[in-house]
Amino acid sequence: MTECFLLLVDVKGSTGLTPRVAERVFGTLEERLAGLSRRLDPAPVLGLSISYGDEVAGLFDTPVHLYSVVDQIRDWLHPEAAIRFVAARGSIGRFSHDIRQVGGEVFKRADDAVRAIKKERRFCRWLIGDATTNAALDALTEMSNAVLEDMTVYQREVYRLLASGLSQAEIAGRMRKHRQSVSDAVRRGHAELVLEAAAAIGGLLHAIPSMRSDGFQKLNEK
Repeated sequence: MTECFLLLVDVKGSTGLTPRVAERVFGTLEERLAGLSRRLDPAPVLGLSISYGDEVAGLFDTPVHLYSVVDQIRDWLHPEAAIRFVAARGSIGRFSHDIRQVGGEVFKRADDAVRAIKKERRFCRWLIGDATTNAALDALTEMSNAVLEDMTVYQREVYRLLASGLSQAEIAGRMRKHRQSVSDAVRRGHAELVLEAAAAIGGLLHAIPSMRSDGFQKLNEK
């Protein structure tokens, strides 16, 4: 029996989007997901794709990229749409190039968890490690998402540039703003808190063992 990590991202309220907004949200998403999958190293077992109209799914044999993928999708869809997600570890049903045909325990765990977080109005559920690790990942991810949701458009833009590695002075120059304005946006938007949370999440994910199997290798070689 082969285990893997499944990332399942649900676009909130997708059925209520107007056709014009839905086109902006989903029009280029599949292409962007394919590009993101190609850039990941190590590559996913099955690349990210839109699985059932309003869900993004991908299979991984290491959890290290899961949060960065979520962060990228969240950024792409903002402000037109918001997301919630589940990351689960478990056995798959069978090998297939079509993620909708794979099935297995990990998909059932993820589907059940998505239904639960919808009812609880939560952003995420991590099911990839022991109970303590999952709880820590949940808390850090929920906190950082809540802070991001409270940021103004300007604060969020400053945060994104800060997260890309630019200094506050470089951000001020790029945005043609006074350095104090950028500093105020960082402080009032609690950008550094979100960056610290992302670093902590990354550390926890890197501490979880990866999984390799002949089946995964054969699937990627086909």
